[in-house]
Amino acid sequence: MVQRPPSPDTPVVSPSKPVNAGDESVLVTTQQLVDILERYLGDGLDESTLETILLELDRGGYVEWVTVTQSNGYIWDLSESPEKIGEAIADAAVACLDAWLQDSDN
Repeated sequence: MVQRPPSPDTPVVSPSKPVNAGDESVLVTTQQLVDILERYLGDGLDESTLETILLELDRGGYVEWVTVTQSNGYIWDLSESPEKIGEAIADAAVACLDAWLQDSDN
């Protein structure tokens, strides 16, 4: 069973449409992400699997869990996710290249 973070102090919102907390915020529910992935990839993850992945990304600081809907679904803040994930990939690529260069010197 997925471990859920403690309930936030923020108000509960309806999952029927995206939440807008400002011009630059990207807030979506897990189900909305499932729908988007299915629409753009032609196949999607089930909600519980995606939720598990998002919880791990939240623990790593790549997404931010904001609140829970009335139906106990999560709302995620993805506003800074592309930059954070891109930086992590770049760091990993540099580390791999550096290791490869170190090995080739030996």
